[in-house]
Amino acid sequence: MTASDSTLTNWVSGETLFHEHWWLEVVTRGRCEEVVVRADGRVVGRLPFLTKKKMGLKTLVMPPFTHVMGPPVDPGAGKPQTQLQRRLSIIRELIDQLPPSALFKQVLCSPIGDGLAFLDRGFQLRPQYTFKIDCRCDPGAIWNGMHFKTRQHIRRAEEKFSVTTVNDPKEFTHFYHQNLAARGRTSLVPLELFPGIFSACRDRDRGEILVANWPTGKPAAMAFFVWGDETMYYLLSTRANDVGDNGSVSLLIWSAIKHANERRLIFDFDGVSTSGIARFFSGFGGQPEVRTIVERSSFTYHALRCAKRRLIGGEAEDTIPFT
Repeated sequence: MTASDSTLTNWVSGETLFHEHWWLEVVTRGRCEEVVVRADGRVVGRLPFLTKKKMGLKTLVMPPFTHVMGPPVDPGAGKPQTQLQRRLSIIRELIDQLPPSALFKQVLCSPIGDGLAFLDRGFQLRPQYTFKIDCRCDPGAIWNGMHFKTRQHIRRAEEKFSVTTVNDPKEFTHFYHQNLAARGRTSLVPLELFPGIFSACRDRDRGEILVANWPTGKPAAMAFFVWGDETMYYLLSTRANDVGDNGSVSLLIWSAIKHANERRLIFDFDGVSTSGIARFFSGFGGQPEVRTIVERSSFTYHALRCAKRRLIGGEAEDTIPFT
């Protein structure tokens, strides 16, 4: 059934921005599906997914621009052991309802123990790291918690750039494509969806584009941040290859952290893909956290993916969590 089904509006604990029905509607253009578990007439678990064809095979994956997902579950009351067992039982029931596919893959934002239910159903589990900053404290404490070199980059960037917001999503996509073209690259994300996503976020006060401008008004970097009731996510950014710019993105992140502080949110750097990015993010003083990637694939899919890797070299696109 689709995520827009009006019978699925019951409250379920543990939902993030990426589980909200309006988000799933806009990032999939109405093609998101989900399985649900009900008890006593209410939803106690749900697992959204997007059906896509890859290499001619049916796959169930996360929608674009959606960096974490997994099942929100309401385990009810009781002792921790009782809640855990009930939670795992609900997740196993959700998994058992999934339609047949050559691949299922998601990054869980739920408690790490949820992976036990997926493991029980034959999924492979591996870690994904991110950094988080609790911005509900004094902003001075956040600033002092940063590495001195990160603070230095931000101070120097503040002398060069002014930070403003962008209200036209086409400015962001044009700048993004321009920067990729200058590097001889193409986008791994479907930017044609971005205007709709930005408009939906802006209408609900759930997102903003920040831009670091040179004194001439020329943009040096732009970044898109989204947030739910508890967490702000660093979703997407792009930077021009300008001489003399070694701090525009750091300045935008610091600006977003201050906005998260004003909103009493946790700031999530939203995933680490390389050791260099880990060093960069750690400079802001965040704490590393581990998410769980769950994946189950058929023999045919696995064989085709391995062949694709050998042909193109490196990782195939479907092995990268955030594409």
